[in-house]
Amino acid sequence: MMLYKSPISLWMSPITKLLGVALIFVNTLFWFMPDLAHSVAIMYSGIDASHYTLTPSNRFLGWLISSLQVSVLSYGFFTVASIFQDFANGIWFADSFSNKIKRFGISLLIFSLLSPVVQALTGLALTYSNPVTQRMISISFEIDGKGMIILLVGILLIFIGKVIAEATRLADENSQII
Repeated sequence: MMLYKSPISLWMSPITKLLGVALIFVNTLFWFMPDLAHSVAIMYSGIDASHYTLTPSNRFLGWLISSLQVSVLSYGFFTVASIFQDFANGIWFADSFSNKIKRFGISLLIFSLLSPVVQALTGLALTYSNPVTQRMISISFEIDGKGMIILLVGILLIFIGKVIAEATRLADENSQII
């Protein structure tokens, strides 16, 4: 169904795609720039820098592990970009819209749930070259304000997507009766 074409969505789609690519680029930059690697290693692992030595191999593993989580969020951004593109084209109510909303919600949910896994794996990757008794896995199940918001928004978007799918189905069913 064509409605109003949103001019703001016309430029939001490429900006959102750019943000999705920037997430991956910045994550890569942080891990491979020696001055920044310590900060990102502490952020992802939760382990103090005095407990490991950053080597090229454990930085690569840290980057690989963190890229898993960042890629999930980047995928979500590309899904949002697709929604903005539909809005820019005047497509507001379509079967694919509910699926895109659900996909974005699922990406936020997975992003949130991956946090403790990424933290544990990153801690192990950073300390694997330590002697066996000094290897660490740091797992934290605390949810800060941002994590809770991301989790709740993800769940909410999944339910909104289901509601929109049902509303679209009912509208199609009603239009066939008349």
